[in-house]
Amino acid sequence: MTRTPLLIFLLTLFLTTLQVQWASPGDSYGYDAGTLGVLSPEVLGAYPGVLLLFLLAVFARRHMPLLRQAAIGTGLLAVYWLLANYITFDARVASWSTYTPFEIWGQVLPASLFSIAVCGLAHFSASWLILRQTRGKKNH
Repeated sequence: MTRTPLLIFLLTLFLTTLQVQWASPGDSYGYDAGTLGVLSPEVLGAYPGVLLLFLLAVFARRHMPLLRQAAIGTGLLAVYWLLANYITFDARVASWSTYTPFEIWGQVLPASLFSIAVCGLAHFSASWLILRQTRGKKNH
């Protein structure tokens, strides 16, 4: 039972790190990475990992179907990724210029759609398989 939360947490941490790095602007903007430690992808990945573990515990107590658990978790994670991409772009790029929030979204959405889709599909598939494997062991 303790293996499942660890696998879900590590999956979320890995995919959040991958997605934020994939969608973030390059190093050509001259930001100081030392001052943005709170926005590091590794730190950003810990927050949704803990939230998803809490939600999965609630879902399990309610005996929610596994596909629905994986879909809700992935959907919430996709929203989180989009907001993390916005905040990262705002801190790394928009702070050096005069971007309006609308212009920031105009930059963030196209840069994020593909990476969120790929990482979301990977998260949905892997979390569903992890949850299914756990439930299969309980039934035996």
